[in-house]
Amino acid sequence: MNVRFLRGALVAVMAAAAMAAPVTAVHADECDQACQVSWAWAAQQQNALPRTDFYDAPDPLRWRPLGALIRKQDTSEYVVEGKPVTATRVLYHSRTSAGRDVAASGVVLVPQDRPRPRGGWKVVVDAHGASGIGTACAPSLMRDLYHGNQMMRFLEQGYAVVAPDYAGLGTTGRPELLNKAAQAADLVGAVRSASQAVPGLSRQWVLWGHSQGGGAALAAAERQTREPEPGYLGTVVTSPAADLTALVDHLAVTAPYGGFVPIIAEGTGYSDSSIRPDELLTQAALRRLDTVRGGCLNVAVAVYSDLVGPTLVQAGWLSNQAFTGYLRDNTLGRARVAGPVLFLQGDADTVTPRAAADRVVAGLCRTGSTIEYRTYPGMEHDTWGGFTGIDDGAMPDILAWTKARFAGLPAASTCLRA
Repeated sequence: MNVRFLRGALVAVMAAAAMAAPVTAVHADECDQACQVSWAWAAQQQNALPRTDFYDAPDPLRWRPLGALIRKQDTSEYVVEGKPVTATRVLYHSRTSAGRDVAASGVVLVPQDRPRPRGGWKVVVDAHGASGIGTACAPSLMRDLYHGNQMMRFLEQGYAVVAPDYAGLGTTGRPELLNKAAQAADLVGAVRSASQAVPGLSRQWVLWGHSQGGGAALAAAERQTREPEPGYLGTVVTSPAADLTALVDHLAVTAPYGGFVPIIAEGTGYSDSSIRPDELLTQAALRRLDTVRGGCLNVAVAVYSDLVGPTLVQAGWLSNQAFTGYLRDNTLGRARVAGPVLFLQGDADTVTPRAAADRVVAGLCRTGSTIEYRTYPGMEHDTWGGFTGIDDGAMPDILAWTKARFAGLPAASTCLRA
């Protein structure tokens, strides 16, 4: 899950809005929940790009192979770290968890300040953290690209970046939240479509995913053992959403993360219609559910910031067979993944705790996967206030490991010590 505000929720929401719009300054301790929600909406709206018919899937959507390009669009609408960023939007064929054809969107970026290398731009695929489940929550419809600052670090090293949205974000349809088969197809399809849309990409690629995207990346690495995609060299994950039952149990009782829970309840129901939010959430939570259908993650966290535990979820909600079955079936770490995998976790992560990561890594090691597990004292899930997030703090190690994969060097494994 990508959280742009954590325990210091209000401060970061206000900062995000302030960077995007000329709004009246309010001291943090003078801002009540209604004020926080207003700031979150302001930040979302100021960062939003207009959704055009580029994102509309053809109707009917005629079957094509996974990754077949539907259309592309060059754009210079993005601004990251105060600088304009050019990119190519792509709309391509992906697959639902049931194997049905579905459209998915994303962006492809290549370095603008250097010539194309011999053999083409080596590719990093960026699987993004949770942004929400509304149409507007597609990173390619956000002016800052959501993970744009981290994308820039890869571009600065001379890599191309392929960044899918996940089907149903931006595009026609609804996202299958945390569904490993659907998200893995979105990632593989993005690799294929990028090479059709942008000339000069290398066939070699490394996958990086943070939080929800870390789970998606592990799912793609798991898929690689069954359906290998040419050119794959390995995966980096930072604080992945992998042990899903433990994750939702933790989020439901940990302030201020309650807003994740209705997103998950509604989003998993998009994938499995037998999952009903009215069987999981309290009446107080259900009355606010329309917010997560249009508001993205920061809005949802602000709207639900006063609900936690029994005010948020019904008693025995994790005994719901449809919901717990979905979480179990989409948990990672029980099947072998194609490697190597660099698995990075912050010791101070309050969203995906280290104890869960330890269990996932131990499970992956038991499958015979090649895993290098590194933990970082004091690092949070995302950067806020005085805390450094794992995705930012570990970036030098991510870049070094990625460079080694493209150089063909052997990868280390810590599984013998796991």
